[in-house]
Amino acid sequence: MAHKTNHISILQFDEHVVSWMRVARSSSGVHVLGAAVVRGSWSVSDESLQATLKDFSQQHRISEDVLCTILPRHDMTARILDLPSEDPEEISRMMELSAGEFVPYAAEELILDQCILRKSSGGESRVLAVFAHRDVVESHLRVLGSVGLEPDHVYLSSACLASGAVAARPRSQERFALINLASGGLEALVINGQSLDYGRGIATTQDWGPEGAQNEIIEELGTEVRASLSAYRRESEDGQDPEIVYLCSDWVDVRQLAELLAQHMGNECAPALFARDLVLRGRENLQALPLVAIGAAMAAQERAAVVIDLIPKSVVQHRIRAARKRTVLVAAGLVFSTMAALTGLYYQSIQQHTAVINNLQARISAIEGAAKGVVAKQQRLAILRQQVEQKGTALELVAALCEQAPVTGLNISRISFEHGGELNVWGRAASLAEVDRYAQALRELGKSSIPQFVNARRLYEVEVAERSKPIYSYAIGIPFPQPDTSETVSEE
Repeated sequence: MAHKTNHISILQFDEHVVSWMRVARSSSGVHVLGAAVVRGSWSVSDESLQATLKDFSQQHRISEDVLCTILPRHDMTARILDLPSEDPEEISRMMELSAGEFVPYAAEELILDQCILRKSSGGESRVLAVFAHRDVVESHLRVLGSVGLEPDHVYLSSACLASGAVAARPRSQERFALINLASGGLEALVINGQSLDYGRGIATTQDWGPEGAQNEIIEELGTEVRASLSAYRRESEDGQDPEIVYLCSDWVDVRQLAELLAQHMGNECAPALFARDLVLRGRENLQALPLVAIGAAMAAQERAAVVIDLIPKSVVQHRIRAARKRTVLVAAGLVFSTMAALTGLYYQSIQQHTAVINNLQARISAIEGAAKGVVAKQQRLAILRQQVEQKGTALELVAALCEQAPVTGLNISRISFEHGGELNVWGRAASLAEVDRYAQALRELGKSSIPQFVNARRLYEVEVAERSKPIYSYAIGIPFPQPDTSETVSEE
């Protein structure tokens, strides 16, 4: 699709809110040229949403820009995984093979994308993987297509939100929670320094706007924020809370909500005013803190830390073929116009035309890649074999637990093991120091020979009396660092 301007339009929409921001390309920051928000109650089935989008698009001349749209996190599944590879292509193949572990859909029903968040010194990577049902993305594209809009990118809101937050605080080492109030839901992220550590999307019918009931909003918001922080504590290595909770939204002013949430939760809460630091020009056009749209604008200019693009490969390939077809047609027109003048140039042009077509067909075949090949399958099997070989058996783990237990001062009364989940140890100890030494011994063993023990942690200790002497009933939990337990987002 040919564009008449070099500007970028960021469009978000559902049946209740349409929000838009236009930016100019720049080498730093974001230059906002315009923004608008429309609220209402529409429907795809009666085409009222399509009519609204068409009027909105024509009013703001969106079809003339490079168009980027955003899908909300609560419409799909996302996981943060630790994988034994740093190669993007290898990671992509691993995600294709293991998609069934995360969503109950066949691979052909999904659109997958992933982004490496950070790499470790041991050749491993922390990866944000997204599994979107094809119907969600294709329905989004059909609505846009019906009003004459063709997006160049379809981004994930969580990736845009994280990119904006990291870019706005480039030297910060603070651990903070970021809550984005979206139409139809909310999402919670935890940013630790310069890295995305946790994410969760929640669908809701709550109206976050000024017309919504304040008490109801704060009650639901407080509940979901507490649940998200609790889930983060359970999954984090140190079990600590973020230092502060920031609120943002692309369409509603969150300053008053931040004050009320702080009073309700007793935690430090504040609006994410740092979002405006990224806007070097055009702040007066913004009525809210559109950190998602800002992150999308940076992604469209290839300046984002986290990028998830869900536009289907088939659509990209179709556009490539259409663009090439237009190129071929233009070339053919030049050939025939030249042929009318000089016969000699006619034959030369035909030969060039044929060569271009053959080259284009060869490139299309390479892109489509219908056949995977024996080598690719062997690589996948090798990856899976390596993962299987790295996992110890249940009996080996139990034996190691018993070997590390001290001879005196501590006993083990019960061990529970959930495959693919967590290994828990219960018992009694003469002192909390014994429990600490035992947990530390397990972690040290995890660093040297049994990696499953590296995250061993104390779950609780309770002082009880036995034969008139105080002792401690304890529990130690060992979460396994496997892909299926690295997920950081609860599906609602």
